[in-house]
Amino acid sequence: MNAFLMSIVGFFIGGAANMIAATITADLGKQGPIQGNKDGLATVTGIVDGTGSIGAALGQLFVPLIQDKFNWFYVFYFFIALCILTNICIIPLFLRESKELYIEFKSKKNYSYRPVNAEAEDE
Repeated sequence: MNAFLMSIVGFFIGGAANMIAATITADLGKQGPIQGNKDGLATVTGIVDGTGSIGAALGQLFVPLIQDKFNWFYVFYFFIALCILTNICIIPLFLRESKELYIEFKSKKNYSYRPVNAEAEDE
């Protein structure tokens, strides 16, 4: 049972980490010097993934230090603080992308709202 639960937790943590790395890489890939350059994009991807791996390794070094000096509760507070910091870093990107999508959606000229049951009303 423990292995099953650990697998589920690992799936959700790994999925979020991969999503964040992919989002950052995609955002950096839109920048001028890297745009259209496969080697540059590969380098950025490697740097982002490497930085994430180093961060994960350092996090595992801090866990026993925090647990020994304080308590297990503070280990989880440490993870909560890291999640909050990650969200603070990602929110500006999310807001900018959402704004761009909203503007693109509103600027479509062929867009017209038609209710699902509009065909029945036309007859």
